[in-house]
Amino acid sequence: MRSHLDIYFQLLIAGLIFMTGCNITPPDTENQQTTIAVQADSMYESTGNAELDSLLQVASVAPQDTALAQLYFDIAIRYEDSDFEKAKEYFLKLESLSDRLEWSRGQYLYAAGSSGIYIRNGHGDTALVILQKAYDLAVRENHEAWTANMLYNIGNAYFSKEWYETALGYYLQALPIYERRNDKVKMILVNNMVSQLYTNNHAIDKAIEYGEKSLAIDNEDSYVLFAIARAYSAAHQYEQAVDYFEQSLRICESENNTYLMELNFFHLATNALYTFELDKAEMYLRRALEISRQFGPSPYSRNLILLGKLEQLKGNYDKSEAYIKEAMQKFVEFEISEVLVEKKKCYRILSELAIAQGKYREHIQYMEMLDLVEIEIANETTLRAAEEMSAKYETEKKETQITALEEEKRLMTWLSITGGGLLLLGLMAFFFLWRWTIQKRRLAESHIKQLEQEKQIVATQAVFDGEVQERSRLARDLHDGLGGKLTCMKIGLQELKQVSPFDDAKEEQFKAVMDILDDSVREMRRVSHNLMPDTLSRFGLKPAVGDFCRSMSPLIVFNYYGEEVRLDLKVEALIYRSIYELVNNALKYAGASQIMVQIVQEAGSIAFTVQDDGCGFDTTAHTDGIGLQGIRSRVASFGGEIQIDSKAGEGTEINVELKID
Repeated sequence: MRSHLDIYFQLLIAGLIFMTGCNITPPDTENQQTTIAVQADSMYESTGNAELDSLLQVASVAPQDTALAQLYFDIAIRYEDSDFEKAKEYFLKLESLSDRLEWSRGQYLYAAGSSGIYIRNGHGDTALVILQKAYDLAVRENHEAWTANMLYNIGNAYFSKEWYETALGYYLQALPIYERRNDKVKMILVNNMVSQLYTNNHAIDKAIEYGEKSLAIDNEDSYVLFAIARAYSAAHQYEQAVDYFEQSLRICESENNTYLMELNFFHLATNALYTFELDKAEMYLRRALEISRQFGPSPYSRNLILLGKLEQLKGNYDKSEAYIKEAMQKFVEFEISEVLVEKKKCYRILSELAIAQGKYREHIQYMEMLDLVEIEIANETTLRAAEEMSAKYETEKKETQITALEEEKRLMTWLSITGGGLLLLGLMAFFFLWRWTIQKRRLAESHIKQLEQEKQIVATQAVFDGEVQERSRLARDLHDGLGGKLTCMKIGLQELKQVSPFDDAKEEQFKAVMDILDDSVREMRRVSHNLMPDTLSRFGLKPAVGDFCRSMSPLIVFNYYGEEVRLDLKVEALIYRSIYELVNNALKYAGASQIMVQIVQEAGSIAFTVQDDGCGFDTTAHTDGIGLQGIRSRVASFGGEIQIDSKAGEGTEINVELKID
């Protein structure tokens, strides 16, 4: 799930895309003078912008030629930062006229410009369809500059989908072409986007490095200044960030770039909140809120959330709650699809407001909603990673098939030329080449199967990583957040009793409430421990498994042999959760009177065994249970081996061995 900073930068990249044409120049002035007759009843409506009005007047009387198509592009890029719909209208006129004239340059301009509009509105897949068509045209025409431009724009579309690795691949294909052509403008764009990739992945030093590269080429570009400001802000260097935001803002005001003005005001407000300059933060937020109304619900609700946080810090809890609930209403009213991160902020602020006002029941309800949203975020992150891996796999598969088909086509062409007197030789060659083609095809099929296996392993590891991270986070939040608050509540109730003694009836009620609170604390600790034992993350595998076995039943015997070296947390979590699942199965379903758990750690490997004297089961029989299936898939994703020995009435022994670095 993208953060709000990610989303906002996806939107601003469209403001850069208008520069992706190759040596874009206005239509020929002399041609305009010979073809345009100024008429009193012009068809355009005045915008109040003299430069734009002049272009609209020319377009209203110009003939249907390539000069008019270029003019449509010039008009569209002047609208794209202030009026999305108008920009889209003129880009569509550009496409229609360019297609009729079969003018390649116009088709490239349409793809570069219109894709930015679709990206800003969250339609990255639509942008990809348009850009792929233009890229294929550039390749067919062997047009190096436009090939690089389309690669860059395709990278932007994948950036908007948060397929950062894929986006980086396209940027790095485009960059050498721009460097070879010494195209500094395009080098700025690529460096800017790479900087944003590193910012979003928290590699702040790299983000600043690439941002400074763009700044060294052009220090008066509002988008360059905004990008480097974001990087410094992420590094918590607020003074430096504010300086660049303000420089970007001044240029935006001179260019009437209201879209980027709103983003600058929002980030200036955010920085002011971090430094607790509340008056400044409110001033910037009011400006941002006013501008954001024209750009739809997403930026408008984002500013409402920050205003809610501001009022919370000022102690105006009713105002804060009103702003947050208004923002959440926008999510429903406008059916915004990608609002999970914004919802998370809303529920967190509402829970903090509830605890500040003593509304403990509402606080717990909001915290439960917050947990659900965070689980949705983790699931979406995992699914997006799997989707990107699947797309890469399908691309490789298609490329392999195309290569095989092309080789087979070349083979058949060669065979058709070898007729006549060389028929016998040709048949012999065909036989050997046919054998070679079959072998090649088998190798390709083997490669495809290998890719499928790798895809399954990567997807399983991604799901397991997400599960470990989410369990750790939930356990930490329960223990540190809810646990602390329950303890504070207990202390507060005890202090209240000391100040206001109760009669016998109320004393009994008070004692019952305290018992319920103690049960809640114990239950919270039990749930937290089951999600991710603190012992595992702090002390390692041996203490964690030992504590678990002692707490479960005196029937369990635990032994640990070999080295006691800490492993990667993902490996330790895999072993712990597997033992947890196997022991629970033995206790619940096997009717075991004794369970033996054993871990053996050696240099380069670790193995564990769970053995019970229960009822056993038929290992060849089909089962619908997901416990053993889950353990098998997780062990396989780490390159491990699992062996199950069991017979009905004779108990069960399960051995797992993992290779470790």
